[in-house]
Amino acid sequence: MDAENCDLAIIGSGATGLSAAIAAYSKNPDLKIKLFGIPFDSNTAKKGELETLPGISKIIGVDFIQQIVDQVQSLNLEFIQDKISSDSAEEIPKEEIMSDVNQVVPVLNITNEMVKSVSKEENKFIINTEEKSIEAKSIIISTGLPELHHTIKGEEVFVHKGVSHCAVCDGALFRGRKVVIIGTGNFVARGALFLRKYCRKVTLLCPDDELGCDKRFLKKLTAASNITIRNNVNLDTVEIFGSQNVEGLRYQEESEMKELSVNGVFIELKDKPDLSIFEELNISTTEDGFINTQINNSTNIEGLFAAGTIKGELDYTPILIGDGYKAGIEVVKYLEE
Repeated sequence: MDAENCDLAIIGSGATGLSAAIAAYSKNPDLKIKLFGIPFDSNTAKKGELETLPGISKIIGVDFIQQIVDQVQSLNLEFIQDKISSDSAEEIPKEEIMSDVNQVVPVLNITNEMVKSVSKEENKFIINTEEKSIEAKSIIISTGLPELHHTIKGEEVFVHKGVSHCAVCDGALFRGRKVVIIGTGNFVARGALFLRKYCRKVTLLCPDDELGCDKRFLKKLTAASNITIRNNVNLDTVEIFGSQNVEGLRYQEESEMKELSVNGVFIELKDKPDLSIFEELNISTTEDGFINTQINNSTNIEGLFAAGTIKGELDYTPILIGDGYKAGIEVVKYLEE
């Protein structure tokens, strides 16, 4: 297996990884930079409307990612369109992106390769995919947090038959129907607000005491006539049922079992960091599994940096962009030293 070489490999090409690439290029345009991942599979691309970006009053997440991709491509940086793993990286089919966005996903030579492992030999990292090996002098990990699958009874049976893990991707397909969305925080709040535009009734099932989202989102949710929020739902009691497609959902509310007649279930739960492909590196992590970093985004492994939610940053796009940009600058300092 012949090895390709690069100065910097960025594994994970959402808003964080793309920003790191732009920063590294602007600091030193002579560096050879490779990006791994599918930008349109990132959490930012699936967030629906973004309203907190400085200088941009409102933009759809996938449109925002498109603009960053265009910028990165204008710099002639190389996308290695590999999937990080079969579970955590799944290309969003173009036909399932909502029609009102008018989004055209560019051709980026997407392959079926997967990054199988990352190891280190002396002063270089070895990134192994299914078809090639790439040597890198440094790496930025910006893979974000994967979606949590296989947690709800009936989920696997009805995937693509009424069960979806992306409200923004598939919400428009349930126009005029009743749906359920499961999760917590800003991510699920945005999803519910997006669904309310298309669906007749949206029930939000939250496993915690509070939804844990920004007050501005909570105000919109409580004001929406077609959204109902249910807190303290024990996810172990939730069961999706139907014949060929989803027909309903059962769950326990306090001591009483409830049953909803719905056509769609959107599961928007986030998992803990997945560092399985970096297992050979013995990266230092927190008790919750996030990557430990210094103030310059460096890890306990020389030449290895991390940025974004994988190191515990808040899932706010401006923060993720800034952290990616900082990591890009810091890794260039490392390479030049």
